[in-house]
Amino acid sequence: MGKTYEHLFTPLKIGKRLTVKNRFAVAAMGTGDMQGTRGEYPNNTIEYYIERARGGFGLIVLGSVVVDMEAQKPDLINGVVPPSYAPGKWRESACRLTQRIHAYGAKTFMQVGFGHGRMKPGQKTPSPIPRYGNPDEICEQITPEEIEIKIKYMIKTAKMAYDAGFDGVEVHAMHWGYLMDQFAMAISNQRDDEYGGTLEKRLTVPRKIVEGIKKECGENFPVSIRMGMKSWIKGFGQASLDGSDEAGRTIEEACEIGRLLESYGYDMLDVNSGIYDSFYYCVSPAYIKKGYNLALSKQLKEAVSIPVYVAGRMDDPDMAEQAIINGEADGIALGRASLADPFYVQKLQMGKPEKIRPCIACGNCMASAFNTGSATCTVNPEGMKEGLYPVTKAIHPKKVVIVGGGVCGMEAARNAAVRGHQVEIIERDNKLGGRLEDAGVHSFKESIRDLNDWYRNEISDLGIKVSLNTEATPELLKEKGCDTVIFAVGSEPLMPSKIPGIDSEKAVACTDVLLGKKEVGKKVVIVGGGLVGAEMAYDMAKEGKEVCLVEALSDICANDPNGVPFWVRNMLNELLDFYHVEKKMGHRLESINEKGAVLLDSDGNQKEVEADDVIIAIGFSARPSIANELNGCGIETYDIVAGNGIGSITTQISDAYEVTRKL
Repeated sequence: MGKTYEHLFTPLKIGKRLTVKNRFAVAAMGTGDMQGTRGEYPNNTIEYYIERARGGFGLIVLGSVVVDMEAQKPDLINGVVPPSYAPGKWRESACRLTQRIHAYGAKTFMQVGFGHGRMKPGQKTPSPIPRYGNPDEICEQITPEEIEIKIKYMIKTAKMAYDAGFDGVEVHAMHWGYLMDQFAMAISNQRDDEYGGTLEKRLTVPRKIVEGIKKECGENFPVSIRMGMKSWIKGFGQASLDGSDEAGRTIEEACEIGRLLESYGYDMLDVNSGIYDSFYYCVSPAYIKKGYNLALSKQLKEAVSIPVYVAGRMDDPDMAEQAIINGEADGIALGRASLADPFYVQKLQMGKPEKIRPCIACGNCMASAFNTGSATCTVNPEGMKEGLYPVTKAIHPKKVVIVGGGVCGMEAARNAAVRGHQVEIIERDNKLGGRLEDAGVHSFKESIRDLNDWYRNEISDLGIKVSLNTEATPELLKEKGCDTVIFAVGSEPLMPSKIPGIDSEKAVACTDVLLGKKEVGKKVVIVGGGLVGAEMAYDMAKEGKEVCLVEALSDICANDPNGVPFWVRNMLNELLDFYHVEKKMGHRLESINEKGAVLLDSDGNQKEVEADDVIIAIGFSARPSIANELNGCGIETYDIVAGNGIGSITTQISDAYEVTRKL
């Protein structure tokens, strides 16, 4: 029998009358497609939240919606409109959503948004401050009349939520540097009217909002607020990696704010840290340890008596259970982890934590929301597409052979088996995993190792036949008598054959180092500033090696074909500087000699760098496929990786899911 996690499955009271069945909440996430063209909840959005209610979460907080109809004009062209634009249409969808969520015993809060301020072009701010991402632009100051209009719509929308059956509302947000956060922080609010000056005056907006909601909806209707406990900045556009020289909100001020918010009538604090200027603390990469906000939330919880939910890589159930016991939090808010596995809570309650599909903290969800307008998940291809992209049973089950046991092959095998096909994996290595093996080597890549283990467990539980140490030849595949062959043959590291000295003992492929086939010396040159090379440089420098990172482009991860989120690149750059990695941007490898590496800059100048080893991390090339050799033999074939170039974990999983979804 598995662990019972007694404290995580203890009910919690929020406000005067609301009780949630456990301590897990789906954290609000800006998915980019929360609202339809008339402000309603689209069917796909509804299905997304229903899956998480079905998956056992006690509280579901919806992503923020725009509420203002006047001071901040609706964006009708892009379909970003508030619920009050077409209240009847919104109410129908909201009632359907709340009723279905309640069927599973879950509670739900609607998150009502006050605005982005300096975070978006054209929006006004408390004071004339630099626009985020465009510091040369000084934002226009919002007027008292416009502030009151926005407050009015916050209250009006909360009443709409109350009437539609929501269990509470969450005010968005005094976090991530959004407009209300800008009002609350001295760095962005230099007003001398009722909305600026002392801390209490800077909190006038959230005070008026909660007072208005309680007046309209009653004292028993819970009101939460999303709140940042620390900004992690040294100034606008200047993150503070270690938290020193804080120019935004300190935890001491956060505790005072928490006490004031409680006195105003707020029933819950939903907390995290960071603002857009330090975005790697908002959507934390794998370089930040799990539970990094707990030390802050413990101090805040000691300052207030209302429940405190904490977010920020909280997807470790043992750590979460201990956080409740230690008084570091009352509840656990899971955003990316709930996207990766909507049944996180149910699997934990069943005593099967090993069945939880792990979030790998890659940031693809928020990057895709920013770039395409809709969030996607690397490890869960159904995530955010539950109503559009579901798994169905195969009408005519087939005998399917998967060639390749990397992440692409394992996902193809898993999904094909779930759909009812008879599946076999043929893998030439002695174990499953492929590139996940070297991708998970670093100390900060535990989640990649967890993903590898999860796939192996799923393949075992599904009874999928696995043939290891086996080369898939055309003759073997024909002998199998299969209906379908899916090639997921993976990739090999590139080695530039024309570089003088590339065949010397100093030259080594990145994968040979990662997999422990080659022990490198004290002084290392890493050629290639993509994610693989940059992360190797960080890890080796942290271990005490002298590292020189060489990249032909102007920055690390600048032209990564799979797209590295900007905040991941920013943090990695700062970590490289912190650990004294010598970065040679705009340089390329000219040759390798007895002393080390000879580099060439963009002007043609040579520089010799002493090194014990020169690690080549310039990318990967697809292994050749034998798919064409099966032409004419009556077997349908799909060539995932080789046919579509070299992909990331994201593209390999999504492509494998796509190919097998209607097989």
